[in-house]
Amino acid sequence: MIKTYEDIVQEISLGNPFAFTRWGDGEWLNIRKAPGGNCDGNLYYHDLGDALKEIVETKQDYILGAQDLKWNLPSDVANFTEQDWIDADVFHKASMEGRIDLLGEALRVPHVVYIGNKDLKRLPFINEFIEIPSNNVWKQKDELLEVIKGTLDINRDKVYCFSAGMATNVFIHELWQYNNKQTYLDVGSVFDPYVGKHTRTYHKHLKL
Repeated sequence: MIKTYEDIVQEISLGNPFAFTRWGDGEWLNIRKAPGGNCDGNLYYHDLGDALKEIVETKQDYILGAQDLKWNLPSDVANFTEQDWIDADVFHKASMEGRIDLLGEALRVPHVVYIGNKDLKRLPFINEFIEIPSNNVWKQKDELLEVIKGTLDINRDKVYCFSAGMATNVFIHELWQYNNKQTYLDVGSVFDPYVGKHTRTYHKHLKL
């Protein structure tokens, strides 16, 4: 069972399909139907909150990560004990510890499809890139899912990396239900500083 950063890297290297989504304050605030939006300019949508709640209140057969409360508030993870939660911040912690290169090297082997804003296209391990707006991609959910489904190939295993905000969890969930022979990763903002974007406080302190 996948529990650590090293486990994730190993499964990618072995070509074993899995899905990993990350649940933090933005997801919980969507579920709570909070007003406003998050620090990235992504608005909270009631229908997104409903979709997230439906996912998290049902035991899933893929990996769900709960963010470290030291950095992220609020959290409702205690209300959903049916999930086998792991640490959602494994990528960010690896970056701060100077070990994100393990993930980067592992991603050079498979065929990688990256879903993110245009700046992330410069990452060296990407084979296919699907550009999305910098925020509020939820409004384009159906169109984006059709585009991603169009890249699925029964003759090739691919790794799908998502930097698509709070909607990522729904995208990955629906894609895993549609085709669980591929790998789907919620990488969040972990690669932002490696393309010159400092979107999180810790990014400014990294030794790149």
